[in-house]
Amino acid sequence: MQRRQFLTTACATGLAAASLQVGQAAQPSDQPHFIDFRMITCPNAERLETLVKYNGEAISYFGKYGISPVGLWVADAQLNAKEAAYDKKYDNMMFCLIPHPTLNSTVELTDKLRSDAAYQESYAARSQGATSKNPMFTSHERMLFRCYPEFPQVEIPSLSPNRIYQLRMYRSFSFERSRAKVRQMTTEGGVLDLFAICDMKPVFMSTTLYGSYMPSIVFMLSFESEEHKTDAWAKFFDHPIWKKLSTDPQYADTVTEVINIFLKPCQGSQI
Repeated sequence: MQRRQFLTTACATGLAAASLQVGQAAQPSDQPHFIDFRMITCPNAERLETLVKYNGEAISYFGKYGISPVGLWVADAQLNAKEAAYDKKYDNMMFCLIPHPTLNSTVELTDKLRSDAAYQESYAARSQGATSKNPMFTSHERMLFRCYPEFPQVEIPSLSPNRIYQLRMYRSFSFERSRAKVRQMTTEGGVLDLFAICDMKPVFMSTTLYGSYMPSIVFMLSFESEEHKTDAWAKFFDHPIWKKLSTDPQYADTVTEVINIFLKPCQGSQI
């Protein structure tokens, strides 16, 4: 099977656990959750296909330990090709989101999975044939995010078969300027409210605690289709709230780099 055919089948028809409901977080809580976010780079298309397949199947094990919803994506080549600043290195990546209700949970889950015989059997099958010269992945980057108090946990905005996701990372040159972007502009300034007005549905809103791109804020938006995405952003940029915020001097010089990646869900993804 060709890579494009495989990813169209495995990713465009992402499956969600029946127990998870659209528009709700899996475990309602007022306390900000944590997100173990992984960006795994594969050496070739064949390895990416294998990684997507086995990780999609492995998501079911997380539910045994109260971890959901788990997201699994690959880059949407068609949409990203339209972005001038897009880095093609993301084409060979698998993106995984694992939410946790507490910081301890991020550590405890690893121990639980190591003691889970069925999971370990699946992991062994996933890694079969991998060698130093033909590895399963060439880079396994993990970042830890903390959700905003105003948006305390991961949501499932839609399970439309045509849904797309937009991952955005805003890196600043200082923690003070990053806080200005987070607290003053995104929350107190009204960007989060503006998302709702423009029918832009966040999956999560977070700050980076550990990992690359620090200091930074990271969020993900969900859209029903490419048309929905285009219309929503047009409304956003044309709205008086954004026009006021974008010219307000207190928010000037808060961002040094913006990483923008369009993603599509893989089979097994609960988001």
